[in-house]
Amino acid sequence: MIKVHLFRKSTRGLTLALSVLLLSAPLGCKTTRSSTTLEQEPPIVAKSPEVQAEFDDAVALLNAGDYDQAAERLRLLQAENADDRIAQMAELYIARALIGDIDARFKAMEEGQWQQLAPEVERLLAPLASSATVDERVRFGAAAYLALSQALNAQPAQVAETLRAYPGPSMSPAILEKDRPWVWPLIAEGLQQAQRPADAIEAWARTFEALKPQPRADAPLEAADTSSDAEAGTDEPSLDDAGAAQIQTYAGADEDVAFGDGQSLLPAQVMAVSRAFDAADTLNDRQAAELLNAERPFVRALATWAYVRREARQGIDEREQEALLEIFNENAPYFLEMGVASRAAELSMTIASLSEARRLVVGALLPLSGPNRAVGYRALSGMLIAQQSFHVAGEPAVTLVIEDSAADPAAALQRLVEQGALAIVGPLDGRIAAELRQPAADAAIPMIALAPEAIDGAAQDRTSLLFRNFLSATSEARAMATLSFEQLHDRRAAVVFPDMGYGRVMAQAFAQEFRARGGQIVAEVAYDRSSSNFVDTAKAVARATPDAIFIPDSGSKIAQLSAFMAQENIWGHAPDKRPSPRAQRTYVHYLGTSLWQDPIVTRQAASYVEGALIPAWYSPTFDDADTRQFSAGFEAVYERGADYFEAFAYDSVQRLRELMVERGVGRSETLANSLHGNEWAGGATGRYRFDDRGEPVRELRMLQVASGEWAAYERSIMTPLHRSTAPAPDADGSAP
Repeated sequence: MIKVHLFRKSTRGLTLALSVLLLSAPLGCKTTRSSTTLEQEPPIVAKSPEVQAEFDDAVALLNAGDYDQAAERLRLLQAENADDRIAQMAELYIARALIGDIDARFKAMEEGQWQQLAPEVERLLAPLASSATVDERVRFGAAAYLALSQALNAQPAQVAETLRAYPGPSMSPAILEKDRPWVWPLIAEGLQQAQRPADAIEAWARTFEALKPQPRADAPLEAADTSSDAEAGTDEPSLDDAGAAQIQTYAGADEDVAFGDGQSLLPAQVMAVSRAFDAADTLNDRQAAELLNAERPFVRALATWAYVRREARQGIDEREQEALLEIFNENAPYFLEMGVASRAAELSMTIASLSEARRLVVGALLPLSGPNRAVGYRALSGMLIAQQSFHVAGEPAVTLVIEDSAADPAAALQRLVEQGALAIVGPLDGRIAAELRQPAADAAIPMIALAPEAIDGAAQDRTSLLFRNFLSATSEARAMATLSFEQLHDRRAAVVFPDMGYGRVMAQAFAQEFRARGGQIVAEVAYDRSSSNFVDTAKAVARATPDAIFIPDSGSKIAQLSAFMAQENIWGHAPDKRPSPRAQRTYVHYLGTSLWQDPIVTRQAASYVEGALIPAWYSPTFDDADTRQFSAGFEAVYERGADYFEAFAYDSVQRLRELMVERGVGRSETLANSLHGNEWAGGATGRYRFDDRGEPVRELRMLQVASGEWAAYERSIMTPLHRSTAPAPDADGSAP
């Protein structure tokens, strides 16, 4: 946490610096782009290794913040080596030392305690920045530092003038690494005010990347207690609230470490994105087309914004419409990484409005603003991977049209209806889905909600057009109880759970199912998850001598709890093994939930929980074709692994696309009937179908801790266990 908080603190001044800079008016002077690529130039080195070593020592002091000592060393080096080219670098860094702590100076500006830099800074930098005889690495490095000093002196017009002729979006190797997040936005704004939008967009992309916070390596998923019963003091836990807690956990909604999910961009990043879109609006046709082939996804997204909107207004033919759809499909995911899903939504509406008779529309109804936007971004990222695989030559074009459900879900639904949506994926909130049930029925449009647990009214409505395709927290608990009793032949189970809404719900579901099958719950032990001492918890379990232990908590807590269990001689063992009567240890089958699916479990607790089994709705560990296709596609685009939200959203859109294109279902009514059918579908989340109430019946796959790693377990459990209305699928996915 501390690392990220400090990073946020250090960028407050950067936002202020940009704000100051933007007060200056555009110069209206267009310059041509230089071919100079500064960052490809090697660093300047001294003539002798001894002088270079002295210089490196001084720079180390500079990087460490010992500015006075660094300046003294650099002045001495410059005086003694005036004919060495390293002397120019020494002069540049003397000026940098005089600037001092940049963060502290901007913070002082923000707090109204502004103090102008010493005039010597400009006297050193200005000649270096303007002399044609100075090495260009030093010259443009000096120009960047001069602009930074002018920003610190609240001189926005001078900043723009200094950087007007900067040679494109390229960083001089003379700029210290720690200073680059401050320099990039100044370069970008200088290029933008010089009316060089293509260069400016590239520089804003570099700014965005330079500000990207590094997430903690061990950022555990925590199941937050959001249950109303915790506040009201009631005895009965709430299923809805338990699902809500789990849904936030699966979304990875940690505002301090999340990135590119629409909720946690730094203010300076938001400004960089905003200014980049301003630049994109001024691109000409040729520039926009050229940037579509840029290396950086950030740049391609901006080019897509400019190009698609311009082309869509020009009355293009069917072939050109298909080309625009391909461009959008390829680049729409990158809008999410920039925190601007609303821009992608606007483009999706633009494409859907084109006059294409063979176009089939799938609506996405997700929270893209407000407190739940992080979750909405996650779901949309999975949908956009499905969108990329939509168009095949000769087939009807399937267009994903995106609407924000945060402000007025009913109005958003109506807009999707007006765009001709044949089906809708979303919303994520079960309460909103229940409210939209009737409007969707009135419009005769099936809606697949990504909501936890059953939606209110589902039990009474067996002809509804509302379906649900998402995980079920309580199904996990019941599945583990069934697996424990029926497949592992456990007869005595202990339930160890966090004393919070989610934990109590899961413990209750497991215990009821295990008892219903003939097993005995020998211990039900609640613990305070804010604690780090679980001695009493472990002792209570040891006294009960169970065959299995069910713990519904996150991976980080499992790592703690299992260590205390081992101190009481309780160890996990493989599912197919039974402990020897002479064993000195108490061997148990550890059973968990999908929250265990965290590297910290195998990294810190593998020896304690060997053989542990957990349900997994999605995992790249599974080796079926659907999972491989989704995992590879997602990682190629977002450069990270997918989560449950993204996998379920992907599967929902893929299922609709399959019915629309491969089955030729072109009417909403027929589409709903097909979803209600008994046919099993395959996806990244496994095999599933919908029952007559729109609830998912699913093959829930398992992961096992084996030899210190997560591995796919050979058996699965069908859900919902307590009300299954169809037999399990055969190996080929069809019901017998």
